[in-house]
Amino acid sequence: DDGAGAAAAPDADMATLARGGRLNVFGFVLRLAGMVPFLFIGGRIYGPAALGRFAYAVLTVEFAAQIAALGLRRGLAQLLSDGKKPQAWIVADGLLVAAVGAAIGMAILFVFPRAMYPTTVIHGLDRMLAITVIAISWTDIALAALAYQDDVVSTVRARSIVQPWTISIVAFAWSYISLDDGLIVSYVFSMVAALIAALIPLVRSY
Repeated sequence: DDGAGAAAAPDADMATLARGGRLNVFGFVLRLAGMVPFLFIGGRIYGPAALGRFAYAVLTVEFAAQIAALGLRRGLAQLLSDGKKPQAWIVADGLLVAAVGAAIGMAILFVFPRAMYPTTVIHGLDRMLAITVIAISWTDIALAALAYQDDVVSTVRARSIVQPWTISIVAFAWSYISLDDGLIVSYVFSMVAALIAALIPLVRSY
């Protein structure tokens, strides 16, 4: 019986990995499909110049978010496996550390917005893009914690459905309000929506 149980455990692990791999591929396809409308809206309504400016700013913000997370996106599983505290405390500690790092990153980008927009005029709500640093870092940590529980569905939902479709819908709607701020506002909305989609199952799991 022990031998059968030992053999079943690797089989179950392989099945879980295979399921996670299929979901990740499915999520990639969904994310790609969701981003096509945004790219069309950004290029045709806002213009290639605005879209390129936005893309550079997003790269800067996402880089700051990766630094703010201090490697917890990859290292959280090890901490959860080795930790002597309740797992909920470990996840909370990770979110707290990321919050401190994100606060520093947001402050720097807010005070020095040239890091996001090095060659263009800064106007309107441009600085507000900096607040997504904490949303991105917290979403990454939350989804890493859920992945440790073999919950890949939440990642697909947050990253491949909620985030891309929110950014597309808001970008289109905001184009009737302001072409100057629409891309920034849509990105902020999408990152906050993805964070909410990640935090709800995180609270349920931990």
